[in-house]
Amino acid sequence: MRRAAIPAATLLLTGCLLNEPIRSPSPSAPASAAPATPSGPQETATPEPTATPEPTPGLDAVPRLAPGSQATTNAPGLRLRSRPGTEQRVITTLGVDHDLLVGMGPVVVDGLGWYLVRDADPDDPQFNEGWVAAGFEPDPFLIGTSFPVGFNPFIAGFAHDGDGEFGPVLLPNDDVSARWIATPPGDGCSFFVDLRAGAGQPIPAIRSTLSSFAAPGELFSEFFAEHQELIGPEVFVIVTSDCSWALTFVRPEPASPSPSPSG
Repeated sequence: MRRAAIPAATLLLTGCLLNEPIRSPSPSAPASAAPATPSGPQETATPEPTATPEPTPGLDAVPRLAPGSQATTNAPGLRLRSRPGTEQRVITTLGVDHDLLVGMGPVVVDGLGWYLVRDADPDDPQFNEGWVAAGFEPDPFLIGTSFPVGFNPFIAGFAHDGDGEFGPVLLPNDDVSARWIATPPGDGCSFFVDLRAGAGQPIPAIRSTLSSFAAPGELFSEFFAEHQELIGPEVFVIVTSDCSWALTFVRPEPASPSPSPSG
C-alpha cells in the first residue's frame, strides 16, 4: 500500500487540516532616511521579479473515488465533519494512513470536494462515519487503496453538479435504500430524481427543494418494496437538478445471529 507524505503546500487549506497558528511578525523600527545622491547620470535599479500566484485547482482535480471503494488519508490532521463544509461540526481528526470506506460523493461545498466515509481502521480514532475534504490532485488528502473489507453496505452511487442519466445499477432485493445529499451553489436549488427499470417508464422517487444549506435525505426500503419492477433488471437514475449532489444505494447491515440457548 502506498503511504505518501503530503507536501507542505496543501496545508494552506486550513478549513480541512489542523494546523499550528501562524505567528504575526514583530514590528520593525522605521528605516533611517537614505543619504542624498549626488547629481548626474543615475543607474535605474532592476525591479525584483514577483512570483505569479498559482490558480486554485478546479473541481476536475478532486480525486474520484467510487462508493464502496477503499481509501486512506494522505495528510496529517484531516478533519472529519458532521456534514460537508469547512464550518460544520468537527467529529474527530484523522492522522495519515487511516483506512476508510468511501460511502458517497464528491459534493462541492466551500470550493472543495467532500466524501462521506466510514471508519475501516482498527486504530484510534474510532467513529461510525463523517465527511472529509478530498483535496486536489496531484497531492490529495484522500488516495485510493486496497484492504480486506468484511460487510460493504454501499452497492453503487453517482455524483454530479447538474442534470443527467446515470447507471445502470442492479438492486439485489427490495431491502435496499438510497441515501443522498444535495448542496446549493448559491441561494437555493432543486433535486429531482426518477428511477427507470430498463426501457420502462420513469418512476418519480425524490422531489426536494433546498434553500442555502446542504441537505441529506433517504429513499427508504418501503419505496422499493412498492416498486418491484426496480428489483432485478438494470436501473437507471435520471436526475434533474442545479445542485451539487451525490446519491448512493445502500443495503442494510446483516442481523447478528442470536445466541444459542444454554443447557
